[in-house]
Amino acid sequence: NLYKSTNPSKHYIQFESNKQLRGLEYINPLYQAILQQKSLLISYRSFKALQASQGIYFPYLLKEYRNRWFVIVKKKKGAQLLTLALDRIIEFQELPNEPYVEYKGVDFDRYFEDLLGVTKSEKDRPHKVILKINKQNAPYILTKPLHHSQQVLKEDTDGLIFRIDVVLNFELEREILGFGECMKVLAPRNLASRIKKRLIESARQYDADESGQ
Repeated sequence: NLYKSTNPSKHYIQFESNKQLRGLEYINPLYQAILQQKSLLISYRSFKALQASQGIYFPYLLKEYRNRWFVIVKKKKGAQLLTLALDRIIEFQELPNEPYVEYKGVDFDRYFEDLLGVTKSEKDRPHKVILKINKQNAPYILTKPLHHSQQVLKEDTDGLIFRIDVVLNFELEREILGFGECMKVLAPRNLASRIKKRLIESARQYDADESGQ
């Protein structure tokens, strides 16, 4: 900020941003609510819901993933931790007369260590995920590991076989699908079947386009 004030016309560093992303204005008030242990009445609409619903929540952690923000909470009438996207929050307000309930038994500094993204329940455990990437794309995996647990198992002229120990979730599938035909799931079998099914369904969309022309 000091540099920008003295050199307003020059920018030598840029950060990723999404100007259309909603909910960023909630970051500071949610942070203060967590810091001060305030119970919240949140109006929230998930992607699957037709309309928003209200509930009393206890906020515990703010989490950023790929320039999108989430708050980890527990609902008053519920036992599980929930992940709410800030861009799906309609509004919220503090409830000064509602006792705040701390969440016991979870170290939030380590809660996200075994996954990509933010989608996880307390019961989820990491799996040994073995992936193969072709030779052309192997340098991307070597220089930017998918996860801090990444271990190279084999490297030859065909490509790279490596392992990560992570929870099986939506973000993991999206990461794998992002490599398209360049990456193959070798294990576990249920993840491989899921990725195969999604790729087939994706290809069918193009088959339908061709048949309609």
